[in-house]
Amino acid sequence: MLDKEQRAASHLWAVPAAISFCIIVVAVVLSVRPQLMLYFGHGQTDLNLYYGTISITAAGLLVLSIVLKYESTASGAKEMAVIGALSALSAASRLVIPVPNVKPCTFLIIAAGYVFGPEAGVMVGILTPAVSNMFLGQGYWTVWQMLMWAIAGWSGSILKRFYPKITIEAFAAYAFSWGFLFGMPLDFATWLSLNGNVSILPEIMLAGVPWNLLDGLGNLLFVLVAGKYTISILEKYRERFTVEYLD
Repeated sequence: MLDKEQRAASHLWAVPAAISFCIIVVAVVLSVRPQLMLYFGHGQTDLNLYYGTISITAAGLLVLSIVLKYESTASGAKEMAVIGALSALSAASRLVIPVPNVKPCTFLIIAAGYVFGPEAGVMVGILTPAVSNMFLGQGYWTVWQMLMWAIAGWSGSILKRFYPKITIEAFAAYAFSWGFLFGMPLDFATWLSLNGNVSILPEIMLAGVPWNLLDGLGNLLFVLVAGKYTISILEKYRERFTVEYLD
C-alpha cells in the first residue's frame, strides 16, 4: 500500500504540468475563436485583458511541476537553480539586445532541453515569454510564444536522443530552422487576430518571412559563436549533479 502511495506521489508533478499545458492550449484556441468566450452581462469578455494572468498562471504551475519532480533529490535543487538562471538569462536577452529578432532565446531554450531534458526545455521555453512580456507587453502572442518555445525546448531533448554527439554546425542549422518553425505560427496567429480574412493570409505570411529569416540567422550566429562553449558548460554542470551508485 505504501509503495502505491509513493508511486502516486512520484507522479504528482504531472498534475500541475498537465493543467499548465491545458491552460495554454485553451488560450490558444480562444485566440483563434474568441467567440467561444462566454458572455458576461451585455458584452463579450475581452480576452486581451487576461493574457498576462493566463501566462503567469501557466508558468507558475509549470514551476510547481518541476519543483515537485525534483524536490526529493539533492541534484534537483541545483539543477533547478541552473534552469532558473537560464530562464532569467533567456528572458533578459529579449530586453537588453536592441536588434529586433536577433536574440539568443531560442538557442538557450533548445540547449536547455538538449542538456537537461524535456522538462527543463519546456520550463525555460514557457518562462521566457511569460517573464519578458511583463516588460514588452502581454497579448494573444504570449501564449503562442509560450507554446512554440516550449515545443522548441522539448525538441532539444529529442535532438539529444537521436543525435547525442551532434556537431555544432548541425546544431546551428537546426536552430536556424527554428527561426521559421517559431515565427510562422506567430504570423498565423497575427492573421487570426485580424479576423482570419483569407484574402490577406498570403500577405501576412510573406510579410513575416524577412523577420523569420532574421530570427533564424540570429539563432545561427549565436550557436556558431557561443554554442559549443555554452553546451559544454551546461553538460559539465549536469555531470556534477549526476549521482551513480556502485555495487
